[in-house]
Amino acid sequence: MTAASSVQIQTELKLNLGCGISGAPGWCNIDNSPTIPMARVPLARQILRVPAWPRDVRRIDVLQGLPFRDDSVAYIYTSHLLQSLNYAESLSLMKEAWRVLMPRGILRVAVPDLEKVVKDYLTDPDPFASHRLLKRLSLRGNAIRDLLRRGRLYEQMFDRRSLTQLFIDAGFSSPTICSFRQSGISDIEAIELKQRENESLYVEGCKLV
Repeated sequence: MTAASSVQIQTELKLNLGCGISGAPGWCNIDNSPTIPMARVPLARQILRVPAWPRDVRRIDVLQGLPFRDDSVAYIYTSHLLQSLNYAESLSLMKEAWRVLMPRGILRVAVPDLEKVVKDYLTDPDPFASHRLLKRLSLRGNAIRDLLRRGRLYEQMFDRRSLTQLFIDAGFSSPTICSFRQSGISDIEAIELKQRENESLYVEGCKLV
């Protein structure tokens, strides 16, 4: 590796949107939880029992746009965020991702796989499989918890067809369905969580201009 390529790798901008408390080293970790500033105050953290947010997580509302220049980002990763948005919001975010990605930049999205959820429901012998399904989807929640941990409830769900169409509608011409940690992102192992492997659908798009 040359010195020039080493500098390029070190300065690559990589965004991890909706990272939760699982921020990855070397990535710009972004979340919009209102508990982030609370976690910076020890007394508030103790009283409210908010998550222990890593110091490198930046609180940004991605629905207000991504505060980065056009063509400036090498990679964008988001896991289990889009299902908590409505379709218009998710499309707007995907278009923002396309805007800030540099040519040949990659967007990778992981969401709960509706096809798998339905298959699990249909093959579940439990008489209360219907109730287990609703609990799994988190369609109902606690009002206080939902205020402090925005984004836990599902607004929509995706299968292969709907998620690839979302990529296309946002400007990505040839989205690809991927398997767990199969990616054009070189350090995908650092950011993709093993515990979500069996429930997730993974799709990648490359910015072609």
